[in-house]
Amino acid sequence: MLSATAAFAFSRNAYAQTTSGPSLLLAASDPFCGLDILRMRYAAGRRPSGDMAGNALSWLVTGQDAFAQKSLSEMLSSAPPKPGSQTWLTYVNWALTFDWLYEHPAFEAALKDRVAQQLLDGAMVAASTPDLEHPDQASYHNYTMRFLGLTAFSLCAIAKHRPHAAHVAELQQKAAQAFQNIIQVSNLVSPRGSYHESMDYMRISYVPMALLAELQRTTTSVDPALRFGTYRSFADTYLYKLLPDGTPSREGDNEYPILDDRDTAALGYAVSRFKNPYAAWLLRDSGFAVRKWALPVLDFLWNDPGVSPRNPALALPEELPLHRYFPGVDQVVFRNGWGSGATRIEFDCGPYLAKHQHLDRNHFTIYHRGHLAIDSGADYTDTESPHYLNYYRRTVAHNSVLIFDPSEHFFWSENLMEAANDGGQRMDSSRFWNTIRSLEDWEKTRDVWDIGQLRIVDNLDGTIDQDGYHYALGDATRAYSPNKLRCFTRQLLYLPAIDVLLVFDRVVSTNPGFRKTWLLHGVNMPWVAGTATLSSNGEETFGNAGQFRLQEGGGEILVHTLLPVEHLTSRRGGQGHEFWTPGDAKGGAWGSGRDWPLEPAEGGPLPDDPAERAMWVTFWGNDIKRIKPSNRVNVVPGSWRVEVTPAHPQLEDHFLHLFEINDRGKTGRLSVELLQGAGIAGVGCAVTGEAGVAAVFSAQDAPLQYVEVTLPSFPCHTLWLGGLEADRIYDLELAGSNVAPADAAAPGAPLLSQQVRANGHGVVQAKSGSGFFPAASRMRLHTV
Repeated sequence: MLSATAAFAFSRNAYAQTTSGPSLLLAASDPFCGLDILRMRYAAGRRPSGDMAGNALSWLVTGQDAFAQKSLSEMLSSAPPKPGSQTWLTYVNWALTFDWLYEHPAFEAALKDRVAQQLLDGAMVAASTPDLEHPDQASYHNYTMRFLGLTAFSLCAIAKHRPHAAHVAELQQKAAQAFQNIIQVSNLVSPRGSYHESMDYMRISYVPMALLAELQRTTTSVDPALRFGTYRSFADTYLYKLLPDGTPSREGDNEYPILDDRDTAALGYAVSRFKNPYAAWLLRDSGFAVRKWALPVLDFLWNDPGVSPRNPALALPEELPLHRYFPGVDQVVFRNGWGSGATRIEFDCGPYLAKHQHLDRNHFTIYHRGHLAIDSGADYTDTESPHYLNYYRRTVAHNSVLIFDPSEHFFWSENLMEAANDGGQRMDSSRFWNTIRSLEDWEKTRDVWDIGQLRIVDNLDGTIDQDGYHYALGDATRAYSPNKLRCFTRQLLYLPAIDVLLVFDRVVSTNPGFRKTWLLHGVNMPWVAGTATLSSNGEETFGNAGQFRLQEGGGEILVHTLLPVEHLTSRRGGQGHEFWTPGDAKGGAWGSGRDWPLEPAEGGPLPDDPAERAMWVTFWGNDIKRIKPSNRVNVVPGSWRVEVTPAHPQLEDHFLHLFEINDRGKTGRLSVELLQGAGIAGVGCAVTGEAGVAAVFSAQDAPLQYVEVTLPSFPCHTLWLGGLEADRIYDLELAGSNVAPADAAAPGAPLLSQQVRANGHGVVQAKSGSGFFPAASRMRLHTV
């Protein structure tokens, strides 16, 4: 049996077995990119790119010498550029050309020697970078992947030319060990897809990941795509991480949320290697993908015309579910369809794995014909700008919860500089530049990385009818300092049939005096029920407001605040207050903070503000004179937020909100009622004049053994209960209530009795055998 290292080697031994013909990304009869297949593709009218590698491939496919002469002429008159993260694909192009033209009679020995040495020199430079210096710690990170791609392709190209060179073999072994470590870590981070550093950085890593997998498959017959789930999840990642308008979802440092040529290459890999029809639709028919490819020759190699595109809107839920859980990174996506008018909700509560992540556990976003609940802030132009440090990557910029301890100290980059107190999640996990280095590193440093978890993800798609729901419970307790927080769990329940999202939070602090603030960020100024009282720092207070509304584009959410029963709702934002952080870095109280404005997208001189200027100089040194231009494209930074704070300080607080999601001007169609009982919190909702849904959440640590609550004043077709003991049978009983209408059953009179079983996630969804659960009846649920 092969050892792990041997099984994943970029081995020169493969070339000893293949004395002639190309080996990189194709072969004479490869099932995916065999020359026999490519010749049929050429005969059908497809053509390789017109660059150096494309002309070399055209010679292999057609035998026409003119194509080879074009490539050889370009090789003679040029040279590979300086090796680096921005030129790695150029080295891949040279390596492919070298391998594909190797048997051509006009490829003279002197030119082979020159190009082989240039490729080797580039590989040696890339392999000596800090990213690859210790291959057993090579990280699943975009820089490492690019340097490894440059190294591995260069070495595989020249191995045939220098089959006995010891230093080539040593470098190949180093590259093999690095790749082995990376793909093992990928099974921790993204076993079913997605990526920890946002889609902008995902595409930068996915392209070398795909190319390295195909390089290994075609040179050694070892296929990583069969063993590591990241590869087979490329297509699903794009399907679920794209918004209905075709732009990538925002989380982390996603300063370029629009598809580019690297996304095209990643989708092409899913088409070629897995024949995925949805990837083919995204690539060709959706209008989302660009036509340019990061490596042009891949269009001919990977864009398999035999894979017919399939519009996901035509798929049934059993073919293509309306939810997707990405374990490892612990993200979950809920949708109610695949058209442009669909609703998409993302909920994130995973570990801290890399620098470009934000401090945003238990954060969620909502898109429906517009950006309704958003990840606010924008590109930082240069890392560690004042806006980035004090707002953009911090909890305050996200739809999560703040617990404000005035004495808490926040810092950045090994205490190089102090950061503002936003009341959010701890920053000690953000001190490291890259992602985790290895599985061993993960286990040794779990206290730093393992700060969030989706403890439950439970979905029932069915058809989009009254039975469908999507549910997740995130635990972000460890994301905050234990000196101020004992528990923060967030439960999301999405009911796609009526486009309603319920969000229930349980927050337990260590000190009742620590202010708890629930946040929701939007683009435009929210409407809030009631009369505003102007405060300071861009804040308007509305007392115990029960509703607020956000609109953007053609979409709208109407949010009902049900818990805390007594609360203070504030609207904050507008010019000069878009990115306000509540505390300073010196131990000031809530309100001692300030706005941290965006740097100008076009760049410019350092700011006049002394605090901002000092931060730039402290991090970058006195040599910095100007701020570089930003590359943010299509970013919606937002300008406003709503804050909900309990009216009375206490250790434990519950926040319960119901979101009506609809087209602009079409919310307000629901009757909504709070349901309360010992150890639970719930809500009943119904479209006016119709039967509704009653949902009950657990508000305690242990599984619920007994629930008693009065149902809403309208009949319900469904009861949904979470937080029960998994796979346990319960008795469900309904009786008349003393708050029922006069013509209802007498108080205490039995109305219904049935047994229900909680599923493996502790969830019960009950239906009444008679059609409806009576209005205002008293429900009791207890273990058998």
